[in-house]
Amino acid sequence: MKNNKGFTLVELLAVIVVLALLVSIAVPGAIKISNKLKVNMYCSKIDLIETAAKLYGEDRKESFTANFTTSSGTYKSKTIKVLDLINSGDLKKDNETSPYIVDPRDDSKMDDMTLTVYVKYNRVYVSFNDTIKNTCGK
Repeated sequence: MKNNKGFTLVELLAVIVVLALLVSIAVPGAIKISNKLKVNMYCSKIDLIETAAKLYGEDRKESFTANFTTSSGTYKSKTIKVLDLINSGDLKKDNETSPYIVDPRDDSKMDDMTLTVYVKYNRVYVSFNDTIKNTCGK
């Protein structure tokens, strides 16, 4: 009499091969989606920082003394760090236990990021470095 209970070794190997193929297709796609979400979160934080810098500049534009040159001219400006925005109350930390803003792409601190706030035709603008411009289109 033949025992038909269970799977043969060949059947188990076939199932393992199929699962391995599915994982090899799914994992790179999931990693790509995860990285894209992290970049989107980073750009959202950059937008918040830009808004906070504009508020900072609106309150202090009379004190801008440095010159900032763009393709359209030279304007009064001030170079600040994200930490200055946190200390002034224009930007909140990521959470109460964290002393800084975190870059979601690599969990590094964004507090040392510098930006230039300048006044052009009585409106406040923010200029970021080239890396941020290339990443987020600023």
